[in-house]
Amino acid sequence: MQKFIIASNNENKIREFQTMLKPLGVKVVSYKDVIKGQFEVEETGKTFAENSKLKAEAICEKTGLPTFADDSGFCIKELASFPGIRSARFAEEVGGYENAFEDIKNRLNGKCSEAKFVCNIAFARKGEKTVQFEGVCYGFTIFPPRGENGFGYDSIFVPNSYGKTFAEMTDDEKNSISHRGAAVSKFMDFVTNLLKDAEKKAAAKPLKTKASKIEAKVEDAPLAVEAKKEENIVVDENTFSIDVDKKFDAPEVPFSNKSNEEK
Repeated sequence: MQKFIIASNNENKIREFQTMLKPLGVKVVSYKDVIKGQFEVEETGKTFAENSKLKAEAICEKTGLPTFADDSGFCIKELASFPGIRSARFAEEVGGYENAFEDIKNRLNGKCSEAKFVCNIAFARKGEKTVQFEGVCYGFTIFPPRGENGFGYDSIFVPNSYGKTFAEMTDDEKNSISHRGAAVSKFMDFVTNLLKDAEKKAAAKPLKTKASKIEAKVEDAPLAVEAKKEENIVVDENTFSIDVDKKFDAPEVPFSNKSNEEK
């Protein structure tokens, strides 16, 4: 089974990725289980794409193993995309998600707003260019929070065309429409093709069996005999001089997927 490192210690996120990638024969392992001791990657990027790339490349360099990282967040239109790339940090700063929900509700004066979840996945491998995949889910905020499933801001987000929050959905329902589900779907297509190519290369590579080694020795035998003969030639004044040639050369996402005309 192929092993990928995930640059996250979020148990909920790890579980989601393990569920989605297991059918491909990919085992997802947290970097905390591979890297001993304290190791953190500072998220200094200004976009989801920059942060996911930073994390994936840093941990791939440290472990030498294929590594993927996702950076995701909740963006509220009326709050100029807040909390955005600081979604998790904001919740920590105010003492948890319940306090974050209350803070957001106050900022919006209790009103609903268009919102979106964004997920960017970066996949890094030694000696290869990092590739990235992005997914977006559009919807709106709702208060009070609803649902017991999911995590993060799931309970205050209702995706467009659905009458319930992410937190009221099953894992399968959420994964089929979520930002992370969309990004992972693209990632899975890439990984599927990657594994197929690796299988083809392995199948095309000739095996050095005992028989093939014997055949190679038989093919080389005439050349070895000729070389031995040449070493035993005695040249005297009555021998013709013969010249012998010894060489043998045979891209920010809008808040709505509706056009201005549709609006």
